[in-house]
Amino acid sequence: MRRRFFWGMVAVAVITLVVGGFAAAMLISRSVEASARAEFARQAAATARLIEAELPPEGGQPGEGGRLGERGRLVQILRDVALVGGHEFVEAAIVGPRGTVTVLGDGGELITQVPGIADLADSFSFDAEVGGESVTAVAQPFRIGDRGSLVVVIGTSLELIPWSEVLLRFAWALALALLLAALLAGSFSRFAGRRLGELHDASRAVAAGNLTVRVPVDGGDELAEVAVAFNEMAAQLEAARRRERAFLVSVGHDLRTPLTTISGYAEAMQEGRIPPEDVERVARVLGTESDRLRRLVEDLMLLSRIEAPEFTLRPEPVDLAGHLEGVLEGFRGRAESARVQLASDVEEVGIVDVDPDRIAQVAGNLLENALRYTPEAGTVTLGLHRRGSRLVMDVADSGPGIDPADVPHVFERLYVATRYRPIRPEGSGLGLSIVRELVAAMGGDAEVVTAPGAGTAIRVSIPDLAR
Repeated sequence: MRRRFFWGMVAVAVITLVVGGFAAAMLISRSVEASARAEFARQAAATARLIEAELPPEGGQPGEGGRLGERGRLVQILRDVALVGGHEFVEAAIVGPRGTVTVLGDGGELITQVPGIADLADSFSFDAEVGGESVTAVAQPFRIGDRGSLVVVIGTSLELIPWSEVLLRFAWALALALLLAALLAGSFSRFAGRRLGELHDASRAVAAGNLTVRVPVDGGDELAEVAVAFNEMAAQLEAARRRERAFLVSVGHDLRTPLTTISGYAEAMQEGRIPPEDVERVARVLGTESDRLRRLVEDLMLLSRIEAPEFTLRPEPVDLAGHLEGVLEGFRGRAESARVQLASDVEEVGIVDVDPDRIAQVAGNLLENALRYTPEAGTVTLGLHRRGSRLVMDVADSGPGIDPADVPHVFERLYVATRYRPIRPEGSGLGLSIVRELVAAMGGDAEVVTAPGAGTAIRVSIPDLAR
């Protein structure tokens, strides 16, 4: 893995250098050519002004009158410009009103290659060929009254950019850069490869079932962030496995107890060891334990359905206040049997889009949980209020409250049933877990408000989908 990492980094460095060098060379080439052509045009304009000053008056011919008086003076001007500017070609011609071209001085190799010289109105760059060599040239027109225009052409066959030297130096730079890239890549690949190797080994260990493995966190770079994320993931998986094992142990206990009771009584009845006067009592015990098993199995199946990806809610317009009042009335008989008073603090919130079955299940689980832990002569209150765009439902009891250390675990599966089994052994212990999952599926949240000796209120908040 480290070798692949090393060669990958070297390849990236090479590609970056080559592409970057090529792009830089093209940009520099264009810039140099543009600058050279602009300088040629400037010098051509200056040359045109010098030549115009030496031309004879209108009606005369070049080489007659004027300060020059001789054709040789024009030739000398062109030669001086070529010498001072370091140009190989400096030519000039007069383009008459009818398009006739009169070459001034010697030569004329470039003048004859200017495209559309008769219609030339501005500086024009072009490529020509003289004696089999490529020439870069610029033609600059200059108006000289009614006689037409004076065109000066400056050109050179020299390379504006000495590519052979540039490529040689670029090759040396590339070789040096490759050497440095290889050294840096080797150093970094050893450093990063070691850390990636640790992540690789740790991930293999986690895949094999060892959730206690952790990766050392070195520095504060991206690899360190990956290591932190991996450790957090491993810790969460380990905690989830512990909860799963504890859950299975608790479920096993809750299944074993009623099964043991049912099995014992069934065996006693088969052997005829139950007196006739105890048959009714035994039947009640068997019914109670069967109901306990049924509730546990139903709650386990419901939790499984809620956590499945295909679980969906079926919201519909519901008079939520009236719906919850009906749920509360369904618990009157159970409350009277437990000698607990039921109270209502339900506010009219109008028609709300909710799943009526699931919201009734949430309220029912909360009421059942509150009745189970509220002592005789206590009170259980069901409340419903609107808070902006959210609906808040809570069930409060006057029971003993929950220890602060237990509050973070209230919604964990079987936690409350296991922790407070001596107080109320009934129930599957999954009611509050189901509440949390259903409320989360509705887009809401649940919280516990409690204090030892001051009762407990479990409050759920869900969005009003109609708003």
